[in-house]
Amino acid sequence: MGAHHARVYASLTGGCVLAGVYDVDPARAATVAGQWDAHAFGSIEELLENVDVVSVASPSSLHFEHAALAIEHGRDVLIEKPVSLDVASARMLERIASLRPVAPVVQVGHIEHFNPAIRALRQLLDGHDIVAVDMQRLGPFDGRISDADVVQDLMLHDIHVLLSIAPSPLVDIKAAGRTVRSEGQIDYCVCTFTFECGLIATLSASRVTEDKIRRLSVTTRDAHVTVDSMQRTLEVSRWTSLRATSTDSAAYRQESVIERVFVPVEEPLVAQLRSFLDCVRERRAPEVPLRAGTACLETVEAVRSQIRGGGALRPLLPV
Repeated sequence: MGAHHARVYASLTGGCVLAGVYDVDPARAATVAGQWDAHAFGSIEELLENVDVVSVASPSSLHFEHAALAIEHGRDVLIEKPVSLDVASARMLERIASLRPVAPVVQVGHIEHFNPAIRALRQLLDGHDIVAVDMQRLGPFDGRISDADVVQDLMLHDIHVLLSIAPSPLVDIKAAGRTVRSEGQIDYCVCTFTFECGLIATLSASRVTEDKIRRLSVTTRDAHVTVDSMQRTLEVSRWTSLRATSTDSAAYRQESVIERVFVPVEEPLVAQLRSFLDCVRERRAPEVPLRAGTACLETVEAVRSQIRGGGALRPLLPV
């Protein structure tokens, strides 16, 4: 992910200059830096002495350590999600940031917030009575991610989107999960969330599904909305009731009208980093502040607690 951040920073000519990168693998750092005529720093400290802003795109288990170091150096920071692997560390980051003499801009990289299809969805739902939400984030196994389970890694995206469109507080969670290919980690999870207003949301996350799916549907009182966040499409289905009168009787006919909403073509990472840099220049709060990242982690921990509270994770046994 860090390589993608470097690519986008380098492309935002006039908005910033990519000073350089750091990676624990010097050869990897040199390769990425060489692509964009930047410097490969020999340590995190050296990098932090030579930049104004930094993206933390290291493994999830190191996000707290690296973000805290950047904040202590007085840098503005974008932290890839999850902000940390536990709520206590996220709250500690909030505390560290609050103690700085000049408040840093700290943004959490919940990239779906900047997906143009999700942006269009939020605008579309404004003022509508949401009845139910169904979200699926499914994909194949990726052995590179070993320090986070499927709730922390994949479902977290949809939890953030859900909390951003829900009109009232979350009051209840029911969750179940399975291990399949990881060692003691949740690979498949299904959750039901209930909100104070009565909204019901069902989220499914999998990293053992060969087909890659990013699907979201919303039922409101007068429409059904479907979003493919990977293809960045949005459709609205509305029903109409028409009455036709004949000489013998009155007949009713129902039909659906499907509206395909225009979604702007924009890479979410470009939108995210551009928004982050605008906040840095204008010294204003980011769209996804550190507190929002912590709130998502609180929900993640509640889901994981629900699963483990039901007993030990049941592995998928061979037939």
